[in-house]
This record gives sequence, C-alpha cells and structure tokens, in this order.
Amino acid sequence: MPTDSNSVSGTVLNRLEQCSTSAIADTKHESVETLDSAIRPVHHDCTFAGLARTVVLDPSMLWAPVQTLDTAFENEVVVVDTNDGVEEAVWGELLSTYATATGVRGMVTNGAVRDVAGIRDIGFPVFARAVTPRGPSGREEVERNVRVTVGGASIDSGDVLVGDESGVVAIDRDAAEDVASAAETVVQTEQEVTRFIDEGRSLEQAFEDAGMG
Repeated sequence: MPTDSNSVSGTVLNRLEQCSTSAIADTKHESVETLDSAIRPVHHDCTFAGLARTVVLDPSMLWAPVQTLDTAFENEVVVVDTNDGVEEAVWGELLSTYATATGVRGMVTNGAVRDVAGIRDIGFPVFARAVTPRGPSGREEVERNVRVTVGGASIDSGDVLVGDESGVVAIDRDAAEDVASAAETVVQTEQEVTRFIDEGRSLEQAFEDAGMG
C-alpha cells in the first residue's frame, strides 16, 4: 500500500491505538483536542488511530467522498466535514469495504452515515453525528486536504485522530510521539492504581501512592 513519507510513523499510530482516548485526553497536552460527544461510533468495534485526510462537502447537497477515498493513503482516516448536515448519508458499506481493502484506518464525520449493519460486519471504524437511510444527492466535493472543524475540533490533513468507544481525540501531527509517550505514562499509572487497590489499599491511598494524589 502507498504511504506518505512525511507521515507520523505507523509505530507511533499503533502505540496511540493501544492507549484509550481517555488516557490521551488525560495527558492534558496542549496539542490534544476532544471531539464533541455527538460524534459517536456506529458500532462497538471502532478502535483506530490514523492520519487525517480531510474533505469538505456542501451541506445542502451532500456527496459520498469517493475522490478523497481514492486518494487516501494507508494508515489514514477520512474526515468528512458536512457543517453538521445530517439529512443525507455521506458514507456506507461500499465505501467501508473499499477503505478496508486499501488500508484506511477509519472515518469520522459531523454528518450522517448509513448501512450500519454492513459496516459492523466489515468491522470498519466509523464515527458520525447521525444515521439515516437516505443517500447523498450531490455530485461534488467542495475542498480536500484543508483544515476543517468537526465536533468542535480543528483538524488539518496529517493530524492524528484516535477513536474508541469513548469518542475521538485529535492530536497535532508534530506532537504525536510526545502525546503517545505521555498517554503510555497515564496508562502505566492507572495500572499501578489498580494493583494497589488489589493489594487492599483504599482508593485515596492508591491514588496517592501512584502519584495521582
């Protein structure tokens, strides 16, 4: 599969995927933004980490982002900005099938999607603001590879997105490795708290002993 040589490495993406979005948010890193809770996974197996490939659609005449998907690289996430337009679906089973075959890691939109059962069967991670059976009526994409605002977060092509059942976080691409290290520290600290609780310490004591007090 093709890759962008200037991308964040697949190793860093895999490290971030192993950390929960909660752990990444808990780093309190200035380069981390949490998308609005209205942007939700459409099925339970929606964990991903990837590089944003952005596209803007006309909210009055939506269209499936076929051209964007055709130009997406392996390890990318298609981010579709419909300006919160949810009257028509911009993604479904066929696009999920193609994305999976080409190594695209996920899709995030402030619009609507459809074919949820098919997407779930494929196991492709999709996050959306709404679900509708109605297909798109437009024929064109407005802009590609530009800064967009989805779920209140400002996302540029090449930024890193991480999603799981708790939601989606966006990370500035230049800070991805630092955030991965910080999130791994959060995970390790939480594991220490769990161990202290298993040893019989109070929750307050466990937090204090793990350095969270």
